[in-house]
Amino acid sequence: MEEVFNDFTLDVAWKQILGLDLNEEDIPEFRKMVQIWVKCIMDPMLLVPFRIPGLMKWTKVGRARTYIVSKIEEKLDKLERDGPDSSTLSKLYFATDDDGSKLTREEVIHNAMILIFAGSETSSSTLTCASLLLGLHPNVWRKIKAEQDELVAELGEDFTRETLDKSVYLDSVIKETLRVKPIEFGEMRLVENTVEVDGKQIPKNWFALFNVKQTHWNDPSTFKEDGSHMDVRKGFQPERWLDETTKPSEWMPFGEGGRRCIGERLGIAEMKVFLGMMARKLDRYDLVNVHGDDDIVWKPDTVMARPADGTVIRATAADTSHAVEYQI
Repeated sequence: MEEVFNDFTLDVAWKQILGLDLNEEDIPEFRKMVQIWVKCIMDPMLLVPFRIPGLMKWTKVGRARTYIVSKIEEKLDKLERDGPDSSTLSKLYFATDDDGSKLTREEVIHNAMILIFAGSETSSSTLTCASLLLGLHPNVWRKIKAEQDELVAELGEDFTRETLDKSVYLDSVIKETLRVKPIEFGEMRLVENTVEVDGKQIPKNWFALFNVKQTHWNDPSTFKEDGSHMDVRKGFQPERWLDETTKPSEWMPFGEGGRRCIGERLGIAEMKVFLGMMARKLDRYDLVNVHGDDDIVWKPDTVMARPADGTVIRATAADTSHAVEYQI
């Protein structure tokens, strides 16, 4: 499923986020370049070319980033020439604050890069983990299907904004997936004034790093001494989000504060659409490489957790009059 999710989220990136008009032969190249660039996020050594002028074109990652930025630049030129369109990039480029100020061209490019990352890598990883979790918890899969059946009966086949808003249980499944398997590292913030935390002084102008996974682990609303609250088998309980008395009090997979991820809504929306449509199209599916209490092997050095096998499934189409079994 991993490759399916990669292609889906990258297609959303170039079609909706950037609004590019790629030819069929250009799509594989765009997907390839984004995936190469994303790898640098977890490897500090690969960031060196971005700090040494002139080396950008000599490394694979540098060339990938240059390629993506060039596509954004071309699109911005087109927007400048032809005016706004329906892309996210267009909204960023033409948006103005109350005082009339706008993002600079460089700021638009940086924000677009963040959106590509949030709308592809993080969403793809979360969907891959979610498909694993739903295979481990068939009762949760059945509840998603039941909710989607009700929504189709009420609202029709189209997956509209109203469908998204009313997919309440599906929303809890995605939130629970992001609670158990959030981003593998944290974010940094510049300390504006010297502060003391738990007896430790953090001086002014130092950087403070917060750890998302550890924050979820320590949440008093879900914490278990044996760590089972973060276990993919014992801790995955989407229902906890449906009750204020069990709802997690610490949840920050998209960061927090004024710099909370700009791509959060897009990421959540595309995940809900894919899983919702998947529940409508598939009757059931089984994990191919995970059985019983088998240990799950995870890929090393990833931005977010990904099963080593990419979550291979064997699925049966929902149309029982023409049932088809296939392996992805």
